[in-house]
Amino acid sequence: DLAGSLTWTSGLAALLLVLNRGHAYGWGSPRTLSLLAASALFLAAFVIIEAKVPHPMLDLSLFLRRPFSVATASSVMNYTCVYSIVFLMPFYLIQGRGYSPARAGLVLTIPSLTRAVGSPLFGILSDKVGTRGPSTLGMALLAGGLVLLSRLGGQSALKDIIVALLVAGLGAGMFVSPNTSALMGSAPRHQQGIAAGVMATARNVGMAMGVGMAGALFTTVLARAPQNDAGSALFQAIGAGFLGGAGVAVAGTLVCAAAGPMKRETEEDVPAPEVGAKADLERGA
Repeated sequence: DLAGSLTWTSGLAALLLVLNRGHAYGWGSPRTLSLLAASALFLAAFVIIEAKVPHPMLDLSLFLRRPFSVATASSVMNYTCVYSIVFLMPFYLIQGRGYSPARAGLVLTIPSLTRAVGSPLFGILSDKVGTRGPSTLGMALLAGGLVLLSRLGGQSALKDIIVALLVAGLGAGMFVSPNTSALMGSAPRHQQGIAAGVMATARNVGMAMGVGMAGALFTTVLARAPQNDAGSALFQAIGAGFLGGAGVAVAGTLVCAAAGPMKRETEEDVPAPEVGAKADLERGA
């Protein structure tokens, strides 16, 4: 599916270019608006192409299933939030607080370790109570962690930094396993490979969007700050980036809460697959 690959890559690249360079071009400049329009056109063309080609890069019929669509969208939002933290925290710790790279790296292991320890436990919990509750609570905790991170300043104690990172890491860990279960469990067995590809794509898009969004907010606020107040401006710019991530996490919380009950597919529930995305869309409709 060469046409699908080209339109998807072009649309995403144009959007990321806007996020990364919009402050330099001017957010209302013709160049920025042209890139946004190009991104929308390429992504719309991608959807049209995928609905018509016999062997699509992405089987759109999966998105007719509400739990699958919700899990995919919330996964993008989750990784957008997580990677806004990954992008911004080194600026805060090294440039803002004067930490050595080694000490900053040690602090930055906190959310990763929290996710690694918590994810399996919350996966077991979601098997008992369902996926919607843990996913929603996880996104809410991630939003809270980002708000706490946005309030850090030049005099914040190390314990405040650790608490904020622990809350964010706990939220991300609580979200991932239940959401993965919802995404994979809502796809038919004969489309499990496609669902896994969608999950990986959602993760990669979220990573790119997180860095792009946080970078856009950070550079825009920093560029508008007075030159004689660089120290304070740095913390304001970092805080703006974290607040942007918190807004995405709040939206993700609402998306997770809107998910309907998940019904796991069995082979008996699913008719034999037809060839092509168009046939799948007609069947799903």
